[in-house]
Amino acid sequence: MWKLKFGEESCTTGPFNSYLFSTNNFVGRQTWEFDPDAGTPEERAEVEKARQDFQTNRFNIKPCGDVLLRLQMLKENKGKYDLKIPAVKIGENEEVSHEKVSTALRRGVRFFCALQTRCGHWAADIGGPLFFMPPLVFVLYISGTLNTIFSSEHKKEILRYMYNHQNEDGGWGFHIEGKSTMFGTAFNYICMRLLGEGPDGGQDDACSRGRKWIQDRGGVTFIPSWGKACENVVLLPLGVHAIVILIWKEEDLYFRRSPIQNLIWDCLNAVEPLLGSWPFSKCREKALQVAMEHVHYEDEASRYITIGSVEKVLCMLACWVEDPNGTAFKRHLARVQDYLWMAEDGMRMQSFGSQQWDTGFALQALLSTNLIEEVGEALKRGHFYVKESQVKDNPPGDFRKMYRHISKGGWTFSDQDQGWQVSDCTAEGLTCCLSLSLLPPEIVGEKMEDERLYDSVNLLLSLQGKDGGLPAWEPVVGAEWMEALNPTEFFDKIILESEYPECTASAIQALVLFKKLHPRHRKKEIQAFIAKAVAYLQQTQRPDGSWYGNWGVCFIYGTWFGLRGLSATGKNCVNCPTVRKACDFLLSKQLASGGWGESFRSCPEQKFVFLENKKATLVHTAWALLGLMSGGQAERDPEPLQRGVKVLINNQMENGDFPQEEITGAFVKNCALHYAAYRNVFPLWALGEYRQRLAAAAAAPS
Repeated sequence: MWKLKFGEESCTTGPFNSYLFSTNNFVGRQTWEFDPDAGTPEERAEVEKARQDFQTNRFNIKPCGDVLLRLQMLKENKGKYDLKIPAVKIGENEEVSHEKVSTALRRGVRFFCALQTRCGHWAADIGGPLFFMPPLVFVLYISGTLNTIFSSEHKKEILRYMYNHQNEDGGWGFHIEGKSTMFGTAFNYICMRLLGEGPDGGQDDACSRGRKWIQDRGGVTFIPSWGKACENVVLLPLGVHAIVILIWKEEDLYFRRSPIQNLIWDCLNAVEPLLGSWPFSKCREKALQVAMEHVHYEDEASRYITIGSVEKVLCMLACWVEDPNGTAFKRHLARVQDYLWMAEDGMRMQSFGSQQWDTGFALQALLSTNLIEEVGEALKRGHFYVKESQVKDNPPGDFRKMYRHISKGGWTFSDQDQGWQVSDCTAEGLTCCLSLSLLPPEIVGEKMEDERLYDSVNLLLSLQGKDGGLPAWEPVVGAEWMEALNPTEFFDKIILESEYPECTASAIQALVLFKKLHPRHRKKEIQAFIAKAVAYLQQTQRPDGSWYGNWGVCFIYGTWFGLRGLSATGKNCVNCPTVRKACDFLLSKQLASGGWGESFRSCPEQKFVFLENKKATLVHTAWALLGLMSGGQAERDPEPLQRGVKVLINNQMENGDFPQEEITGAFVKNCALHYAAYRNVFPLWALGEYRQRLAAAAAAPS
């Protein structure tokens, strides 16, 4: 059976583990390892049943349910939490009572706490893209390390993932919810062949069906330029120009290049051969030297994790080309396992881990329940993880010269070793630490030192853009026209850093709370920051009252954040037209069932799209409820909230869990991302907030 190992335990095996190094003893690191002797016959049978169930239903619900992780954590935490509280249901004409909400909360909270790891974080899948794993396999194959890094069990599970996410037409999409594309199909077909499948091999004739899809559409030469560049690593040249080639299939096209950009690439392609001849070759040598300096700098600064999976493979390839036997390449190999995730649908490569992101939300959800005595241990362990994961230093050396921003006081998306602070992760981490500082340390652990809180605030203040919004990673630089040079065909807005409503709202929430608890630190600057950030949210609201969600699906997600940020400054339906308009938008999307649901198609199409048959999901329902409660809907008309809460309670499972439904994460407008922890975090958070409002209403004078 497969087992997830955490922290220093994850560093005990592996051919290159001696090349690992860490800033905090690997707190939060998580890697999957196969143990042929692990598990009882009953546990193995349960895993096989989960695999079969996923395969049978793979065209209905495409994200995994993280069954392997959940089985392991429930076993490790067995006996800590009573998971046998009877389920509750609410009738169609029945009022939502404080008692039933409390029962549902206790059931859900205990189950979720039983999923917590010994490091203190909540582990979960963050997969979905189908173009991450193939380039990794390509590089391992050409470097001769494929069989060293991937055992036969690894290969078996990688292939399982590809089989399970092959579309009915034989192709693969850009991501697991997407229609088939040449990019996804060619990548996964070649990957299967490199992993040992024959021309007609694979489950349900996977290879022959995939090959037919490619051939029916003109062949692999029609893959977009990024695909051509990657596939030239393992195949004969596909006719790629030195810069780019201009043919691709329409189904792969999301960003359409301008004629001017095409002209620029043609000119560069004509000039490029000259760089191989003296004296221009000296320029190329210098450029390659500078490029490798940056590669090595980023590798060392991130402990060879790098900023994400795409960069990881490219940097690893560059280090292998430079020195196949060098330390840098071996350190890269040691960190490959950090990107792999195992579930009932097989093994995938993640963008990177979401340990800190999920834990920040999880702690806020638990705090919202006011069940502090029951969840005290989970809060203390989660608090430990958040404190241990804060980035304590700026990037090494002359980081400005290397085009890096300060990172001291920030939080990454995953763990401290990765090193790349993210603005909303920093804001959510800061909010957690501030909120937990209000509780007794004997329950939740010692509060974070003030200086470390100040570091976080200083970082957030440094990131605000001229329009008042916050980017994700670093301050926005460059002119908007540079986006016209986007060399990809399937991403939009990737050349420059952008300001995002979600990041901005998270920062407002954190700084409002910080100002309340630490009123003397940079008071005027924080006030000015909040005022500009609020103006940014008001300016970026769409005419229908929504905000576009850049990191989730989509308008419901963005609108929750917009309302969350504005409500932190005291704005509500009564005193703010922006909030009233946003609440009206959410109310207009409530379904007859009482819930909310939104298709991933909203992201690329940039307009609201319901799920098929106007289906509701629990995560979207929770986001909508959280947004409405933030905006003051309970005081205006609580009936829509009651209907939504009924949906959450009536769909809770017998063990306190919530069912896995459609994908709810996204990035760069055109790619879906599966956050497996969301199905627990947000329903619990919504129920917790609703329970608080029920209690407040009961205590209010009549």
